[in-house]
Amino acid sequence: MSLTPPTPRASHDRGPARPGEPVLEVEDLHVEFRTPRAVLHAVNGVSWSVGAGETLAILGESGSGKSVSAQAIMGIIDSPPGFVTQGSVRFRGQDLFAMSEEERRRRRGDGVAMIFQDALTALNPVFTVGWQIAETFRVHRGTSKRDAFARAAELLERVGIPSPHERLRSFPHEFSGGMRQRAMIAMSLALEPDVLIADEPTTALDVTVQAQIMDLLEDLQADLGMGMVLITHDLAVVADTADHVAVMYAGRIVEQGPVDAVFKNPAHPYTLGLMRSIPPLERRESELDPIPGTPPSPAAIPPGCPFHPRCAFARDLCRSEEPPLEPVADHRASACHFTEEVLAEEVLRDS
Repeated sequence: MSLTPPTPRASHDRGPARPGEPVLEVEDLHVEFRTPRAVLHAVNGVSWSVGAGETLAILGESGSGKSVSAQAIMGIIDSPPGFVTQGSVRFRGQDLFAMSEEERRRRRGDGVAMIFQDALTALNPVFTVGWQIAETFRVHRGTSKRDAFARAAELLERVGIPSPHERLRSFPHEFSGGMRQRAMIAMSLALEPDVLIADEPTTALDVTVQAQIMDLLEDLQADLGMGMVLITHDLAVVADTADHVAVMYAGRIVEQGPVDAVFKNPAHPYTLGLMRSIPPLERRESELDPIPGTPPSPAAIPPGCPFHPRCAFARDLCRSEEPPLEPVADHRASACHFTEEVLAEEVLRDS
């Protein structure tokens, strides 16, 4: 996306990254929340990277640690009670956790930006949408008020909001859900970031608007050449959008790899269960095949493999020893003691 007049990038920009070159790298990230009653282990040793032009999907149920890991990367976890206890996040080789708060603030929006899942609560209700977008240019670029509002109007037009100059004066509650999400996208992309984290960007939107938002994100990604981290629980969105997927369960990654390989032949029982739970289109009268049980509480993660209480492959080893995330076939990794047995299974349903 090209906006006029051109604005110089921040000093961290060393020129465009090559496609596939890691831009954002997360290594061994641990996040916990300390309460008077318990310590909640929300993220447990998560590692991944995303390159320029790539889309990494982080897939998992509610409470799996997807959003918390993103908030830790952005440095917006309330502390206390939340604490990053271990790990590193490198943007273009620089550790964000080793920076001062002022340095990290400069990276937010410019280097790494985030779309939040609930645009209504993410946008400030007492300021107009135009003011909130324009403020991004004024704070980060020192742009004049007039030029900032002109660029805000350009962004609203770019993301498909009609009558953008008039809409600059609208408040968030005057927008529909889809328009609010478009406004959030405009705000997130104002500084043309190198990486965009999209946290459930289609939550609470109808199916048609969901498709429009995802198409818009893909178009903008192609224009900017940015990496995208897509946080979702929607298998169809992952299949249609992502290059790679990291499947999270109980705060850790249990499988990761290229989307096609992971979905076609899962290497972890949890991923296999997710695929088998998809309703088959060709047999409408058939019963659903859900994963039994419920995910564990972050305050009471079971010993050994956290998935073992729900796993059909579980044995004594699974109850006592946590499996490491290890390489398997097709450039993938799986955290399972019995990966070969899982790979031998078929996803039975043509979903």
